[in-house]
Amino acid sequence: MFKLGLLTSTAMTAVALLLSGAPTGAYAQTDMHAASRDPNTRFLCTYGHFAVSASSSVSGGSGFASSGWTHVAVPITGHGQTVTRIRVIEGESYERYVPFSTGIYSNTASGFPGKPIAVGSGNAGSNCGPVTISIAPTKLKRQTTYWIEETVRQVYGYYYLFYWYADPKTIRKAYVQYHTYGYSSGCSCSSNYTSPWTKQTKGPYIKLK
Repeated sequence: MFKLGLLTSTAMTAVALLLSGAPTGAYAQTDMHAASRDPNTRFLCTYGHFAVSASSSVSGGSGFASSGWTHVAVPITGHGQTVTRIRVIEGESYERYVPFSTGIYSNTASGFPGKPIAVGSGNAGSNCGPVTISIAPTKLKRQTTYWIEETVRQVYGYYYLFYWYADPKTIRKAYVQYHTYGYSSGCSCSSNYTSPWTKQTKGPYIKLK
């Protein structure tokens, strides 16, 4: 119960930040753990990143419930290759590790991420570093648009946040979508909002194998 209370408090704070219009795109941040790394790794880990999060909480005393999430995706074009692994660079989670999923999604008629095609899971730690996600063998058709998307599963009473790091060499631009929900029994009022997918100025690190 103690941990749930702490996590609930953190989740409420996080949702409040989302509702206040806090930035959900890429931004530069100094990596305090990167001092001993080689120059290239230090650059990658401080260049910028995209926040990926999920939260869910209920406060019995105040009759307040909240939830939210932020998804990050990047478009790719198939070349007839079969993919079994997705390599990304993750890090700086607030927990010891954060379980997340990365997968290949279809492209919708409106040009945004659609249904999942092949999704795998991994864990982001407290430091910046590569994570390889295994997926079922998936053939990407030539000249067809797909999306690589990262999400965090919502768990009651928990707030998860980690970062998908930017790649200064990529020409792909990331897209971010977020959702917020809040309800208060005190005023019998609620808010429920899902943002449109918004194009960012940078793109995340990704490699398919």
